[in-house]
Amino acid sequence: MIVTCTSCGRRYNLDPAKLGGRVEATVRCPNCKTSLQVKLGPPPGDETARLDADASLLPAHPQVPQGGLLMPAGMRVSLAVLQGKAAGTIYKVERPSTVIGRIESDVNVDDPEVSRQHARLEIQGSRVVLRDLGSTNGTFVNEVKVAEVELQDRSEFRIGGTHFMLILMDEEAAQA
Repeated sequence: MIVTCTSCGRRYNLDPAKLGGRVEATVRCPNCKTSLQVKLGPPPGDETARLDADASLLPAHPQVPQGGLLMPAGMRVSLAVLQGKAAGTIYKVERPSTVIGRIESDVNVDDPEVSRQHARLEIQGSRVVLRDLGSTNGTFVNEVKVAEVELQDRSEFRIGGTHFMLILMDEEAAQA
């Protein structure tokens, strides 16, 4: 699980096994030594929720303007898994159209709440658009179900019980 320090903002991975089965604990930030209250929820995939509305019934949002698919020059695009079975994994996005799903996808996610082909990242130069592909459980940004949305660097989104962060980084800095 990813924990963010409320004092210094640093994020770090906390192994829930270190909490000895407790659902709530106080931990100390390794960076600034601030005490943090941590509460564990049910593991992803252990709880099923019924969505209030189907994606086709959601109010229409203005569509994100279309552009040609093109990787950004001199930039590395990555997806970091913040929460889920693969927490801590970073996927390098190498194609301007990248499908995220459970199987038969460019980024395969081991999560039973994720559809086979759940969502697509479309990279249009410096713009990145996330589109839901008619998934059963939906795609969420800030816990709001979306059909499509433009993402910024460090934007977070969730599909199933898996939370991702989009990372855009200068290619030279990424190799350093």
